[in-house]
Amino acid sequence: MTRRRTVPAAIMIVAALGVAVLAGFTNRSTLSGTVYIGMDSPLTGAQQVVGQGDRETVQALVKYWNSHGGIKNRRVVVDILDDSSNPSQAVQNVQKFIGDSKYAAILGSGTAAAAVATGPIASQAKVPFIALSPPTTLVSPPQPYVYLAIPTSRLFAYNLAGYLRARGIKRVWLMGDNGGFGRDGPAQVQSLASRYGLEVVDTTIFAPSTSDFSAELTKVKNSNAQALWLWTATPAGNTIVKQFKQLQLSQKLVLTGANVSQPFLQGTCPDANGALVNSYLGTVWKYLPRTHAVRKQAALVESLVKHPLSNFDVDAASSMYAFKVAMEKGGFSRGAINTALETKVYGHATPGGWLRLTKRNHTGLQLESMWAGTIENCKPKPAWGPAFTKKKK
Repeated sequence: MTRRRTVPAAIMIVAALGVAVLAGFTNRSTLSGTVYIGMDSPLTGAQQVVGQGDRETVQALVKYWNSHGGIKNRRVVVDILDDSSNPSQAVQNVQKFIGDSKYAAILGSGTAAAAVATGPIASQAKVPFIALSPPTTLVSPPQPYVYLAIPTSRLFAYNLAGYLRARGIKRVWLMGDNGGFGRDGPAQVQSLASRYGLEVVDTTIFAPSTSDFSAELTKVKNSNAQALWLWTATPAGNTIVKQFKQLQLSQKLVLTGANVSQPFLQGTCPDANGALVNSYLGTVWKYLPRTHAVRKQAALVESLVKHPLSNFDVDAASSMYAFKVAMEKGGFSRGAINTALETKVYGHATPGGWLRLTKRNHTGLQLESMWAGTIENCKPKPAWGPAFTKKKK
C-alpha cells in the first residue's frame, strides 16, 4: 500500500516541479513581439573610437534588457550599419532605416558631421532620431523628430568656460579638427567668449590625418595664451597631447568629454595628467553619493561593459534610455515615441544625467548634469559643477 501511494506522489511532485521550472523559464525568456532600432555608427575611419564605444554599450544594454523583460515585454533589436566616419555613407544608412517600416527609431552617428547630414532626413520622414554626437545646429533650433540625449557642444563650451573663469584663465588658443565636432566647439567658444571674459588668441583647425603638430604647438607656446583648448575625438588628439608635453608648453591643456575614454587616457598616460577636462555625471559616477539616481544607472552600465565608462559609453547609454522610457510611456509607433520624447520623459534619470526634453528643447542633458575638473593619475576627477563643490583645485 505504501509503495503504491509513494510512487504516484513522487511523480506528481516531479511533474509539479517541472511545470514550475518551465513556467519560470518562460517568464524570464519569452518576449512577445520585437522593437527594432536602426543605428548609424562610425565603426571605422577617423572617428572609429567613438563608434566602437557606442556599439559595445548598445549591445550590452540590449542583451541585459532582453534578459530582463525587454521593453514592456518586447524584445529589443538594434541593427548597426557602419558609416566609416563619412557623412555620405551615413545618409545611405539612415535612408535604409527610414525606408523599412519595422524600424521604430534611429540612433544617429557619433560623427557630428554625419549626424547633421542625416538628422533632417529623419525629421522629414517623421522617424524619431537621437544623435550620438553633440552638434549644436542639429537641435538649435529644434527640428521635429530630432533629438540629443547628451549635451550639445555649446553646453560643453559653457560648462568649461565657467571653470576656466573660476581658475582665472582669460586667454585661450583654440584647436579643433576639420570635422563637425572640431569646428562646432571652437565656434561655440567664440560666440560665448565675451560673456565669460575670455579672449580667443587664435584658432587652429587641422586635418585628422596630421601626424606632426610641432609647428602649431610652437606658435601656441610663444603666444600669450594661458591655455590651449582642444576639440577633437580623433587619434590626432593623442599626438597633440604627447607633443604638448614634449615641447614643454607652459600653457594649461584643456580637453573635452571627447577625450574621456580608455583608449585616449591610456594612450596619453601620463602626459595628459594635469589637463583640464569636462563631461557629464556618468563618467565620474563613483564620486556621486551612493543614493544618487545617476550613480545607480551608470554603475549598471559599467558592470555591463566591464571597464570605466567613457564619454561614448554614456552617450549611447543615455540615448538608449531615452528611447526606452519613451516607448514605455508612449508606445512603439514612430509618432508615439516622438510625442513621448517631447512630453513624457522630462526629469528621467539616465546613466549620464537627467533628461530635460520638451517640445521646445530637444537637448536632453543640461548643465546640471555636467562637471569640469582635471585628469589625475590618468583618470578624470571632477572638481566643479552643480553636483560637486565649486572651488579651485
